[in-house]
Amino acid sequence: MPSKGNTSARGYGRQHQVLRNKLKPLVASGKANCARCGQPILPTQRWDLGHDDNDRTRYNGPEHALAKDCAAGGNRATAGRKPHEQPQALGFFNT
Repeated sequence: MPSKGNTSARGYGRQHQVLRNKLKPLVASGKANCARCGQPILPTQRWDLGHDDNDRTRYNGPEHALAKDCAAGGNRATAGRKPHEQPQALGFFNT
């Protein structure tokens, strides 16, 4: 069933699109970690720019899009969601 509201109303407006586009090269290079599970997002894996579970105006960073790729269940798997935590600045990058 489709989500209600336009993309901006659902949290995927211009700010989301600009930030996702900025992160695209990082993810494509294999240097991004999933904000949910902390594991690398492989360049061949689908990914999303993850919202904070409790505040959709905040972003946690790139996340695996699919549960099969994510030890924490992926971004759509509510059973794998962690309690609200403040993400560390740039904590989703491999170093």
